This record gives sequence, C-alpha cells and structure tokens, in this order.
Amino acid sequence: MEIIVHTICPYPTVDLDGKLHEGHIIKQPRICVKCEDKSCRKHLSEKVDDVKHNECNKGMSVISFALGEKNYLCNGVIAVGMNKSCPPSVKKQYKTQKIDFEKFNKWYDSMIKLVDIVYKNTETKAQEAILGLHDVKTAVSLVTRNAEVIIQNLPGATDDEKIESADKPLRSLLISVSLLRERLDMSSIVSNPEAASHGKKRTLPVYKVFHRTLRLFEESATKLNVTLKMTGNSYALPKCYDSFSAIPLTLIDNAIKYSSSGKDVVVKIVDKPSGGVFVSVTNIGPVVPADMREDIFKKFGRAPGAKKFTSHGSGLGLYIASIVAAAHGFKIIYDCSDVNKSTGIGLNVFYFEM
Repeated sequence: MEIIVHTICPYPTVDLDGKLHEGHIIKQPRICVKCEDKSCRKHLSEKVDDVKHNECNKGMSVISFALGEKNYLCNGVIAVGMNKSCPPSVKKQYKTQKIDFEKFNKWYDSMIKLVDIVYKNTETKAQEAILGLHDVKTAVSLVTRNAEVIIQNLPGATDDEKIESADKPLRSLLISVSLLRERLDMSSIVSNPEAASHGKKRTLPVYKVFHRTLRLFEESATKLNVTLKMTGNSYALPKCYDSFSAIPLTLIDNAIKYSSSGKDVVVKIVDKPSGGVFVSVTNIGPVVPADMREDIFKKFGRAPGAKKFTSHGSGLGLYIASIVAAAHGFKIIYDCSDVNKSTGIGLNVFYFEM
C-alpha cells in the first residue's frame, strides 16, 4: 500500500523513513528539499483517523492522513483557505504548490475506496491460498507418520534423545519435517482465527515446548551466527490448545531472523509465585519505534527497521501469535532498551505471563 500511495499521489509525500517522494502532478519544492530542521517529520508519529492539516516551521502545509491502519504525510504544498501562517514571499515564490484542500479530500476519499478493494482482494487471495494447502497438509501428515516410525526405531529413551542419536542428515530431515508441520498448522489461523481455540485443552510443559522449538532452529541460527540460550526453570503444566505451539515458533523465529550477527537469542521461563508462568524471548537487533509497537501484532505489520534488516518475513507471525495468546487469555508484549540512536539497534524483548 505504501508503494501505491507514493506512486499515484498527485501531491508530494514523505514516507515513514522520512524520504521525500514527488507527486505525479506537484513536485517537491526546493524549500522542502533543502530544509534542515524537517519539522514536518514530527507529524509522522501522530495518530489520525481522517485528514489533518498542519503547518511546518517554514509555513508550508503538512497534511497527515490515514490509510489501511498506517499514517501518511503530504508535504510541500500550500492549502488554500487552510494555511494561515505561510509568509507572503513564500506564497509568491511557490504559487505552483497551492492546492485546493477540498480536492485533496476528494482524492483521499477515492483512496479509501481503493484501499478497501485492495485489502478485500488480498484477504480473499490469502484465504484461497491457505485453503489450497489442504493437499499439502495431507502429504506432510504422511511424511510425518513415516518420520515418527523412523524416530521410534532409533536408540534413546525419549523422542529428543532418539533424534539426537541420528546422524546429521537424518536429524536435519526429521527436524525439517517437524518445522514444516508446525508452519502449516499456523496457516489455518490466518483464514480462521477461531481455529486458535479448536480442540480440547491439555496440560502442556511450557519449558519443554520452548526448548523443543529452540532445537528446531539450531541450524538456521548457526548459519546466521546467532547463539541460542535458554535460562530459568519451570515445572508448571498449564492447560493449552494445540495452537499454543505457534507462539514459541514465532517468537524464536523472529528473534533469530532479526538478530545481529554474533549475538545471543535468550529464552527465559520461570514459574511465578502466584502459580503462573513468565516467558520472555530477547535478542539484539533493530528495534520497533514506539508508535508502531501495536502495529507489529496486526496482519502484515512490519516495522521499517525490520524491512531494512531482512527481506524475509510476511508480517503474519506475530499476528497469528497474538490471536493464539488471546485464545489462551493473555497478551504478548513488546519492549526494548539500550537503543543505539544512530543504528536503531537495541535489546528487543517479547514477553508474556500465563
């Protein structure tokens, strides 16, 4: 949607990273290109439900508007009838930047309709694609059953010990099959969020589930030069739906994916005196801006820093994990600290109590 807005907008715009974009009718004025204080940028973080007119320190109009759960900014124009502080000399010099605010609102109304069409079509295509995975799931189930037979014939008292005793190629294959099955189970929640609470709850050793999931990502972590660690102790056995596995899968996968090379991903699980369980997953990587911390849990939500860090990521993992968490009666929370302002790298923490 960002590409569409910045491409077809007739007016100059500023994206979430502060980059200036030309309008296909009105271009970026010199006063904005050469501007050093960038006072218009402060309006990028404002939450707006419709269209809001502001003015920058140079007297130019700054129009913020919301589309598809995101904010956009039109800069470098002079809205006739709305702009009260633009100096006469600037108005005279940039008379080609004058716009009719009513016409802007009409363009905005047409964009609202376009966004609605795009999102509905995207939703339909996504559901069709997920439903089309039925045959794939059947095939994976067959592979999984055969993998389970192989595991049972390996030496060891538990499944983990049996898999550990296998040679490296077989161990990688068994882990890959398990990971693929987990991913496919998550896909059904996108098309049907109620699937997060399907089936009966059963007691679940949370510590063991996170530990097993951590093992699934050992190879990918090694390739990215990331070290996986697990701390704490937990003996709690809360009752959970089968969908719970989507939470450790997402949090650990994201922590590795967005981790700086040579750093640690740490999973901490401890029993609370109240009887609950505290879980946190931390890594060193690009942090999420304060105004986007709720957005990353929305469908297709990805922070700008994450997009720059890696092209991998659909923006669905945390959305699915948040649905599963809600089905279990808790909320996943994001926080960060020790942020390097020049690089945007810091300590990321995802945590929850259940």
